[in-house]
Amino acid sequence: MDKDELKRLNFLLEIYVDVNVDKDFSVLSKDTDPFFIVNMSGQLIYVNEVCEELLQCSKDELKQMKLCDIFISSALSETKTFFIEKERDHLVNFDSKISIRPENAIDVNVTAFPILFNNEVVGNYVVLKDITLIKRERQLLAEKQTAAGQLAAGIAHEIRNPITAIKGFMQLLMGEHKGEKTYFNIVESEINRVEMILKELMVLARPSKINYIKLDIRSLLEKVLTLMESQTLLKNIEVIKNFHALEVTVVGDENQMKQVFINYIKNAIEAMKDGGKLIVEGIQLNESVHIRIIDQGSGIPPEILERINEPFFTTKEHGMGLGMQVSNEIIEEHRGKININSNTEGTCIEVILPIST
Repeated sequence: MDKDELKRLNFLLEIYVDVNVDKDFSVLSKDTDPFFIVNMSGQLIYVNEVCEELLQCSKDELKQMKLCDIFISSALSETKTFFIEKERDHLVNFDSKISIRPENAIDVNVTAFPILFNNEVVGNYVVLKDITLIKRERQLLAEKQTAAGQLAAGIAHEIRNPITAIKGFMQLLMGEHKGEKTYFNIVESEINRVEMILKELMVLARPSKINYIKLDIRSLLEKVLTLMESQTLLKNIEVIKNFHALEVTVVGDENQMKQVFINYIKNAIEAMKDGGKLIVEGIQLNESVHIRIIDQGSGIPPEILERINEPFFTTKEHGMGLGMQVSNEIIEEHRGKININSNTEGTCIEVILPIST
């Protein structure tokens, strides 16, 4: 674009700003949206008061600046491409970093869209949103997850050794025992499941290979409830199954899916200290299966619900705060989603998984 063309477009933009923005006809609120307008040369020609406050710089100072004076160098090349394209006619959105002064770097979400005047792109609106706190929270969560992974790896290693010894002695006893082997088989099966759980704890430390197969959801839920039957009987909990008509399969790892539902059902049982009804239901909606675990406990307070997937966060006296985190990781690996609704009458955990074709 030659100098004469730039001069013409910048002149048209000045007319637009004078007629629309300065006369309060802007498409954005001047009191709530921090934004500036940049011309095709990358020069700021309008800055609203909210943007002044965000950038901690006066209008007069900002209007002397170009994009290279605002965005840090590592983000500048990408930023200029977004803002200064004569043919661009669509909205763009991306994260970047602004640093007018070295001591005042700000992480921002940037939304830019072109200004059309006489059917020509003459400049851009640039809307900023401060995401510094969000970035810090993400970083803290990442650090927690890393720490959780290291702890999980250590725990798995420490537990694996005694489990291996127990399993070895169980196999010896099974070889010597000539009577009924049902109980031995159950114990061996549960030891094998403990070993699988230990492997899944390693998900927090490093990705593990998932054995994807087609799983019958109804059969899977039946197996899980059979394993949990002794606990429901001891706690005087009535289990209501509403998934008898469910005839769908999902693609997933059987042991991981068992781990997820055992964890949720165990939490539901623990929430009903005086007994009650535990409802496990499954329905098909479009291309997904929705499995709901509903208890009659006292519910989860909102402030706890907000943090429920944080590693190490727990309200249990002897809890580690890893169960919900691991379950969440597994469901995400299976392209699923978790919804939790809770009030003083109980909690509903809904697991949504894509149906296999």
